[in-house]
Amino acid sequence: MAKKKVVVLIKSNPFSWKVFEALRLAVGASMEHKMHVVFIKDGVYSLTDWKPQLIGIEPFDKSIEALGMMGAEIIAEEEAIRERGLILKKWPAEIKVMPKDDIAELIKDSEVVLSW
Repeated sequence: MAKKKVVVLIKSNPFSWKVFEALRLAVGASMEHKMHVVFIKDGVYSLTDWKPQLIGIEPFDKSIEALGMMGAEIIAEEEAIRERGLILKKWPAEIKVMPKDDIAELIKDSEVVLSW
């Protein structure tokens, strides 16, 4: 199977199972495809230094690290970070901050988009 350009778009807040499962799917799919994991809107809260284990959610650190090792691109929406006054946590992989117009182009150019 030919590699496809895949975007996993995370727009939900991190306070449920959605982000954990989206990242798990992205790690698995990154073995076969060119993966872009994009955090927009409330999804950017996932990239802050919150403590998910306090509410019974697995931390995302291992998934982010695995994505980095697999060559996936991890992106956070610049405007969403600024509007919410957030500071991103130091992650074990590079997090690129991009304006939403560039993110829109990335999505437009992708072959598969999975929205969470």
